[in-house]
Amino acid sequence: MTMAEDNIPSMASLTAPLLGINEELRAMQAERPIWKVRTFTGDEAWLVMGAPEIKRLLVDRRLGRSHPDPSSAPKYAPSPVFEQIMTEFERHAELRALLTPYFSRASMRAIQPKVEATVAELVDKMLAGERPAELQKVLARPLAMRVLCELVGIPVADEELVGDLLHRMAGLGAGDGDATLDTYLAGIAARRRVEPRDDMISGLVAAGQTDERVATMVAMLLFAGGESVATHIGFGVARLATDDALREALLQDRTLVEPAVEEMLRTASHGGGAQPHYANADIEIAGVTIRAGDLVLPDFALANFDARAFEAPEAVDITRSPNQHLAFAHGIWHCLGAPLARMELRTVYTTLFGRAPSIRLAVPLDELNREAGRLFATMPELKITW
Repeated sequence: MTMAEDNIPSMASLTAPLLGINEELRAMQAERPIWKVRTFTGDEAWLVMGAPEIKRLLVDRRLGRSHPDPSSAPKYAPSPVFEQIMTEFERHAELRALLTPYFSRASMRAIQPKVEATVAELVDKMLAGERPAELQKVLARPLAMRVLCELVGIPVADEELVGDLLHRMAGLGAGDGDATLDTYLAGIAARRRVEPRDDMISGLVAAGQTDERVATMVAMLLFAGGESVATHIGFGVARLATDDALREALLQDRTLVEPAVEEMLRTASHGGGAQPHYANADIEIAGVTIRAGDLVLPDFALANFDARAFEAPEAVDITRSPNQHLAFAHGIWHCLGAPLARMELRTVYTTLFGRAPSIRLAVPLDELNREAGRLFATMPELKITW
């Protein structure tokens, strides 16, 4: 495949169906690992499809999250979300230092009983309810939101409100969803100054962060960890529910749950989503020159199917080892919430298929569609029966 410089591919046409393949994307990836593309806003960017190239770029100090002239920076999508995450190294390091303790091994051990109890409660409720059940509505989203909100310090009564605001933020061309959520979170921070509790917002306030800064950090954490975890739950359940061999292997050998989680993460989506970065100096890589100020879009999902990094990448192998996928990014950009996401996925797979091993989809796999007009590949619903 070759494309003239004035006929570069558009990101709008490069999305992949849920649990399916975009043949154009795969052909592009097979030809070369980096392509110039046109973004959802009509700007030009470099789409990075190769796993080695993404790993190299994400440890390169010449690639960051901010642009020297934000007003003229090329944009990935018409969404205010990316204006908040365009932080440079110093602020990024500060943020990680503040948030890392909340995702430490000790913190994960402390929260695990709550995660297990929540999954058990939601699965019990689902199995006692009507069939087919809508997994995302009755299990995946409530779990992701409840766990994150408790960790952060959001009242249980406000979980649905916060979930709705996050959903608005994730839309292409989103309006004031981010501002509304920031206002809400800043109000929580102000209250924690007067009445501190054992939660993340109280800890950030005690560390000297302003209410507005706390709101921004927590909003981005919720955005990154809420819908994405729910979607990964749906992806994994859909794969296991439609593959008897995979499901039986997992049921027969529970030691496979951890490698199964990693393989579900690797194979969740065949690309079509990316996270924006900017070059702060010229970078020569894979035969192209990325100029200072250029927008760079590492596509972690597509890179997880790079044949140079994974043997038989299209095969879903829950015994795959090693499995150095990029579902949680890489280097200093590696997702802080990865330990929590892995815990939730392990617990859901173990509990759900342990209680209802006959789970199957209530609609054909090829009828599953990603939600239109979203920043990332999300699974709007997944109807299952048993």
